[in-house]
Amino acid sequence: MKLVLHSYTFRRYPLRHVFAVAARHGWDGVELVHFHFDPARVETEVAAAAALGRRYGVGVHCVGYTGDFVGDDPAARTASLALVERTISAAAEQGIELVNGWSGTLERDPDDWRVNGSALAEQVHYERAAEGYRRLGEYAARHGVRVGVEVYPGSVHDTVAGTAKLLAMVDHPAVVATADPGNAYVVSPADRDPAVLDQLAGRLGYFHLKNLRPDGGRADFNVDTADGVLDNYAWITKADSLGVPAICVEYCGDGDPHPPIARAGDYVRDCLALRADLARRHAAAETAAAGELATGPAALAAAAGSGR
Repeated sequence: MKLVLHSYTFRRYPLRHVFAVAARHGWDGVELVHFHFDPARVETEVAAAAALGRRYGVGVHCVGYTGDFVGDDPAARTASLALVERTISAAAEQGIELVNGWSGTLERDPDDWRVNGSALAEQVHYERAAEGYRRLGEYAARHGVRVGVEVYPGSVHDTVAGTAKLLAMVDHPAVVATADPGNAYVVSPADRDPAVLDQLAGRLGYFHLKNLRPDGGRADFNVDTADGVLDNYAWITKADSLGVPAICVEYCGDGDPHPPIARAGDYVRDCLALRADLARRHAAAETAAAGELATGPAALAAAAGSGR
């Protein structure tokens, strides 16, 4: 599994800073978001970012997009899809195999995520999103790229269930889910249990990791990855069990992002190492238990009565 650094963490810093930090702490790649490139010039900007990453020895794992293809304006939908296609092409040119983002937002109250997105969505919004992602899936497949659909506040796919519903409507292997428990926790009680990821089995292409404390209808992200209300060991190991190829870690809080993101990388690695160690210990204990059954008093008595 790859460990990816989300460039949003260092949104107040230049992109070279992101790559330097990623190299210092041994991250496998960077997710490039629009804070660090101009989407209107995506071809040249992604090429420049990829070249910069090569100089620091850290690749761009993923390029972000922001969609607007669920709204009522057909011209806006068309323009948005065209820009995502340009992003896919720009990624493919640099050997980047994933773009990640969302289809647009429906918003009633920016301070209460629970009343936006899927809470407002009608079937037509899902149909528009599905139509858009089918088009993008076909385009991406021709370029060797996958399209991530992020569980994102305000979108029709702001919960795992909404994302699973949309992917079922899209039904294209190049369109995959990006789970983000931190984005969904305040939106849906069901998204507080890692078992919810089973709804994305076979379609979980990426995973965003952070932590939070609820703040009314919003999330307060001013916590370390190991803190907050999410049991991220459970989320990491569940995502790993479903075969997710990469986990992208981000710090979305205020203040200096360097200490929390450094701790976050160590935390994820420790979680994966702990899972592997516990699996070995469980296997050893089960082997020992089987040996005890084979050599215990009942087994010896049975052997004595066998006539041998």
